[in-house]
Amino acid sequence: MSASPHGTDGHDPGSDLPDVEGEEPRVARPHDRRQVRRVVPVEAWPTRGRWLADLLGARTRLISALLAGSLLYVIVDIFVQGPLTRLDIAVQGWDGEARLPALQDAARLYDKMGQRSVLVPILLLVAGVFARRHRTWRPVVLAMMSFLVLNVVVGAMKIVIGREETETGSVDVLAGGVIFPSGHSSNMVLSGGLVIYLFWRYAADPPLRRLTVLVTGLTTLTILTSLYIGSHWLTDLVGGALVGGLLLQSVILFDRATADVRERPVRLFGRTVSTPGWLQPDRHRVDAEAVPGGGLRGVLEDVPEMRPAATAADLRTTHEV
Repeated sequence: MSASPHGTDGHDPGSDLPDVEGEEPRVARPHDRRQVRRVVPVEAWPTRGRWLADLLGARTRLISALLAGSLLYVIVDIFVQGPLTRLDIAVQGWDGEARLPALQDAARLYDKMGQRSVLVPILLLVAGVFARRHRTWRPVVLAMMSFLVLNVVVGAMKIVIGREETETGSVDVLAGGVIFPSGHSSNMVLSGGLVIYLFWRYAADPPLRRLTVLVTGLTTLTILTSLYIGSHWLTDLVGGALVGGLLLQSVILFDRATADVRERPVRLFGRTVSTPGWLQPDRHRVDAEAVPGGGLRGVLEDVPEMRPAATAADLRTTHEV
């Protein structure tokens, strides 16, 4: 045994345990805690002036730039009535309901899928399941925030651009219409993309490929359905999808930027910004592990029997006068 009651005097902790004849030397091993899977690892705090570049990878920045550039091109085209606007007129000239009247009922029914009254409850249901499973309000807050941002941004763009409806036959802008960008396509991209992100963020083994194919197929079908019933110009639908993609990138950026804000508060405009504790994941998690069915044997190491030390001699007799 070690001579020091508080340490090992340089010896290995396992060397202080007595060996039993016929058995391998016992080694004291620290208890292995169960590893909890973190979907988004905590990275080093971004250097000043490079927080956006550190939070977003090169591919994500490229995708965001392509989305923003494409949306800007579409907006400029509908203002100057360029080639995309001429394509709008050509596509609208094809009367889908007159050519394929058997699809009218199914198309009208599916067109409601792009409405927020249908997709938002689905998004909130998925967010609620993950919130309950991980004991955090963050998924629900992200879902509600995306719904609010979508309504504000798309609604403001509709009012400012003011493009004429398809029923008028005019493609003019600043005419008091509220058709560009399409709320159906933007809602499909944002809500569907956020569902995929929540699965990637919180699920242990998410079916990302199948979810991506499903959301892409539903978004494409929504665009085709709107063209079939003639409720939107083609550029309305394309512009809406681009807006939804940009808003999705913004929501993901917000989630990543505030993932560890409790441990590392952000300074914005010279002031410290932090989020409430109830927005943080694992707020109620404790460092505990369930005891296996075999009792404490799977948790505690077997140690040799400890016997009481011998009684010390009574020193009072040596000091008697």
